[in-house]
Amino acid sequence: MKLPGPLGLRARLLLFVLIAVAPVIGITVYNALEQERAAEFILGLFALVCVALVWIGGNLFLLRPIDQLVATVRQMRRLNEELERCVVERTAQLEAANEELEALSYSVSHDLRAPLRHIDGFSKLMLERSGGADERTAHYLRTIANSAKRMGRLIDDLLALSRTGRAEIRMQDVDLNDLMSDARRECAEGAQGRDIAWKVGELPHVTGDRALLRIVLVNLLSNALKFTSKRDAAIIEVGASRGENGEAVVCVRDNGAGFDMRYADKLFGVFQRLHREDEFEGTGVGLATVRRIVHRLGGRVWAQGETGRGAAFYVALKTAPE
Repeated sequence: MKLPGPLGLRARLLLFVLIAVAPVIGITVYNALEQERAAEFILGLFALVCVALVWIGGNLFLLRPIDQLVATVRQMRRLNEELERCVVERTAQLEAANEELEALSYSVSHDLRAPLRHIDGFSKLMLERSGGADERTAHYLRTIANSAKRMGRLIDDLLALSRTGRAEIRMQDVDLNDLMSDARRECAEGAQGRDIAWKVGELPHVTGDRALLRIVLVNLLSNALKFTSKRDAAIIEVGASRGENGEAVVCVRDNGAGFDMRYADKLFGVFQRLHREDEFEGTGVGLATVRRIVHRLGGRVWAQGETGRGAAFYVALKTAPE
């Protein structure tokens, strides 16, 4: 029986000791028998029996279990290697499938732009030339034009979502105060002529991609502006706090329409909307873009809200080293 490693060495050492001790005990028993020393004979015989029992026990209960243990360890190593190989293969397949899906999404969205422009343009021309047409025909043409515009916005949002998954990430120290100022300037058109109370606190420095984080803040502010549009006096608060493991948690809170927490898991899905389109415009892609970017940067995103009493969106990011 071949036993590799330390276990085999111990077994061979035990056998060597037994082989060396057994003759000594045997000679002692023989001499005691010759010289009629009964006590020594009995003790020697007892010792010889013990050696025999140890020999048998070692074979039955030591060597075989050790051999089985070695075989089990080898089998576990082989299974672990197979599992690791399967994980690598599945990961590669998943990455390839995601890349193909993103490429398809980009291609389809890009190719749909031209026919939509034609639909929008020709419907407008027909509307201009149908001066004597009845109101129902004009309504149909306006509906076609508006639907084409909405589809165009949807395609733009899908392209933006696709780009966020394909864009190269450049991690750096980002001052969220400067980034928030840029985002507010970009969203200024949606706030024009409205009574909005902005409450923006001090924001931290985080580690992330500046361009992608700008998209996150713009989407969150645009979301707050949209869902407070029916408020006479809107309130939008932006603040930060310390989260788990020292991460920075940025919160954008508003007093807008809010949402039912039972459907909170749908907020960040593509094309998922919790309000009717005639209440609030949108394509249902903005928050999905936020989640994809935050996850790519190694962060977390979640939301809390109450119907009719506003909502709060939280983004947890890694803080920049001091």
